Amino acid sequence: MKLLLQRTTWAGGLLFFLLWPHSGQPSDDRSADLILGRWLFPAKQSSIEVYRSGDRYFGRIADVSGKGRQQFGIVKNQLLISNLSFNGTGWSGGKLVHPKTGDHFDVELKLQDSKTLVARVYKGCRWLHKEYTLTRPSL
Repeated sequence: MKLLLQRTTWAGGLLFFLLWPHSGQPSDDRSADLILGRWLFPAKQSSIEVYRSGDRYFGRIADVSGKGRQQFGIVKNQLLISNLSFNGTGWSGGKLVHPKTGDHFDVELKLQDSKTLVARVYKGCRWLHKEYTLTRPSL
């Protein structure tokens, strides 16, 4: 009888734990969403806004400097980065479109800290890449 009571209590506890409501987002989603928001380019005169659509991340131009407009043909709200997915440590599998030439590059993002985002851009070979450090604007 004692053994039956122990098994019933254990099974009830397990069932309670499995059915207990939890937050709607898994912890991975909250980690993945840390890149959402506005990021300044290295020259700090133009910025990109990273947003989420479904399980993918995108980046569009938020602010454009005169230099960015003239030299690179950057236009506000232009899609710059598309189809990034979170892999547990960073965002990969996305494409970056060069605003002036229209060339497509592979892009990966990695959060260095809460205010620093490193973008690695390459075409084909990962070891032939260029890195850009983006920063969050101060509030």
